Amino acid sequence: MKIVVNEAPAFKSAIDSIASLVEEGIFEVKADGIHLKAMDPSQISMVAFLMPKIAFLEYHIDEETKLGLDIGQLSNVLARGKRGEKVELSVGDGRLVIKFVADKKKRTFKIPILDIGESIQREPKIEYANFVKVSGDSFKEVLKDAKLVSSHVKLMLNTDSFVVEVKGDSGDVKAEFEKGTPELLELHTTQATKATFPLQYLEDIVKATTAASAITLHLETDRPLKLDYEIEGAKVVYYLAPRIESE
Repeated sequence: MKIVVNEAPAFKSAIDSIASLVEEGIFEVKADGIHLKAMDPSQISMVAFLMPKIAFLEYHIDEETKLGLDIGQLSNVLARGKRGEKVELSVGDGRLVIKFVADKKKRTFKIPILDIGESIQREPKIEYANFVKVSGDSFKEVLKDAKLVSSHVKLMLNTDSFVVEVKGDSGDVKAEFEKGTPELLELHTTQATKATFPLQYLEDIVKATTAASAITLHLETDRPLKLDYEIEGAKVVYYLAPRIESE
């Protein structure tokens, strides 16, 4: 196996979209790219990650491989990569070999491949009829506002708007994005929907997004949130369980 990424910092950014939620997981190195599906330790959220073959400078595998890795350790090693350095990934002696290459200089790190079982998570089979696409920065700013008030946020989709509402002992916060505003890129609803989610998980999920990121939220009343975006050639899909509220 030899896989090469053109820019080390870009690959770290992609991996950080997983590291914000998952401590360890199984990377499936397949013919079409690198996959990972894993639950967070609390079993409240799930991430499905795909970095397709086309996103890599070189992608050569002899056979499909499963690599159990400590995601935090992988992210820490990738943090040592510098702009202008390529990343070469290979396997040797039961370890993942990470090599940073720039001109005639090379640095090599090796991290253990973990035995964390063969179980691969499956994505929930939920039909989503409603979605909204918003700019990553605007959504992160709303979450910062929400943090001043409560640990949970209510997301609502109407025919002409996306609403984030927070109510807490110290006050209320409400942010509305109507159709036509620059931050609201797309909106499709078949009926009004709403659900409440833990704020900290939402913050962790969107932490890796950049100013240019577009986030799509698929929402059904009191059902898991599906949230996805693309980062450095990778596509990341998250599922987050709601908090069921009694009226």
